[in-house]
Amino acid sequence: MKLNTLFSCTFLIASVASSNLAHSSAYIGTQDKQLHYDLQTLVEWGYLDAAMTTFPVPWKGVAIELKNVTPEGMGFRPLQAYMRLNHYLRLYKRAESRKYLTLQGATDEVRLRSFDDGVEDTGKVTLSSEFYSARLSGQLSVNYAAGGKKNFDNSFIAYQYDNWNLRLGSVDQWWGPGQSSSLIMSNNTRPIKAISFSRSTNTRSQSPWLAWMGPWFLTLQLGQLENDRSVSRTNLIMNRFNARPVKGLEIGLSWTTMWGGEGQANGFHTLYEVLTFKGICEAPSGDCTEGGETKRGNYLAGIDLTYTTRFLNRPWTFYLQRIGEDAVNGYRVTDNANLFGVSTYYKGAKIFLESSDTNVECGPSGSAVTNCYYENNSYPDGYRMYGRTFGSTFDSDAKQITLGANIRFEGGETAEVYIRSAELNEDGVRPSPVLTEGDSEDLLEVSGFYQKPVGDWLLKAGGSIANRKFTNADDEVDAVLYVKAQFAF
Repeated sequence: MKLNTLFSCTFLIASVASSNLAHSSAYIGTQDKQLHYDLQTLVEWGYLDAAMTTFPVPWKGVAIELKNVTPEGMGFRPLQAYMRLNHYLRLYKRAESRKYLTLQGATDEVRLRSFDDGVEDTGKVTLSSEFYSARLSGQLSVNYAAGGKKNFDNSFIAYQYDNWNLRLGSVDQWWGPGQSSSLIMSNNTRPIKAISFSRSTNTRSQSPWLAWMGPWFLTLQLGQLENDRSVSRTNLIMNRFNARPVKGLEIGLSWTTMWGGEGQANGFHTLYEVLTFKGICEAPSGDCTEGGETKRGNYLAGIDLTYTTRFLNRPWTFYLQRIGEDAVNGYRVTDNANLFGVSTYYKGAKIFLESSDTNVECGPSGSAVTNCYYENNSYPDGYRMYGRTFGSTFDSDAKQITLGANIRFEGGETAEVYIRSAELNEDGVRPSPVLTEGDSEDLLEVSGFYQKPVGDWLLKAGGSIANRKFTNADDEVDAVLYVKAQFAF
């Protein structure tokens, strides 16, 4: 059975189930991604012991941990995070049903998306319902976008058995510690339709054989990309493991690969070759010299590290992500892109400084050849879906630095401000889809939003203004404004 058929069955089951089942949320932040920042805050301040660099985060372990937290003596930021998480948790436990209506509009498509920044279309209406009953949980979201388009993005159904969860559907994901971008998996594009097998908690295991890892999370996924691409119905394997083996340190390991699809080798034998990194010979003669073999699929893999310490009576978090596009000698990852960052807190704000570089040398060290990152000869669309990469919001051959602040106010309001400077495709060769004009660009952008709860409404307004400099064209100043309103029934 094709994945698209499975997804249709999923949404049919979800539409029936959501009208009958008592409500509880399976994941933190499926409706309000700021809840993930709340989790980060409590972990970084030392009030929760949980792995946090894979989104979405399951509620199960966090809910248990929250019961053991004493709010007395907390500062403003962690206290508000604690209160918001508990508020949502109480709603989920007592509500018979929980449904949402979301309205959003923008003057133009938001070009550079961060974790909780912007809207996906110039106009969209979403009806969604979360549900839970015994071991079954899920969410049905019906999205009506501008131009008459309809999809079921961020819909899923999941079955939980003991500490494991089997999920079918499409949900936004974010892998790694980055605040403004991720090199391997982000919400820069629409969510991927996938079957996933994951741990149902991100806290410490009770098993003495596994407790040494500290809090940990594992997800294994098989997805399928859109039909309208150069290789239709390309498959995507997505695996991630993250753990906090010692206090303050979190380690994440990520691996994805594109394989199969129309016109490519498919089937279980091909999948075995992909999973075992088996070398294949594509020479017409079938005779490859040493080093002439290649591997099936388009691989990305790497590591991220997050370390939090206390200085000046507040947490300071240092993080990095290193993701490679290729491999040599079997398993050694090469052609690496890097992301670095540091964050801390000042009064009600979380402040971060982050830089990344996907202007990767392809091949031996010292090579001047670039234009390979997120690209692949067998898959001309590259590591992308609907023209946007799964990874960095700045796409390939880009250097950037971002200064950002996530600010919380006493009334429950949230504001975010980003200042970005980026060099996009400096060499002017093989420009990535992030370039809407010209072959290269120097960009300076200020963006942000303000979010406020008003009764049963969650209101959000934001935008950006960008100064764009081109090599062979006149400079431009672009601006985007957007609004978003969500009503909780």
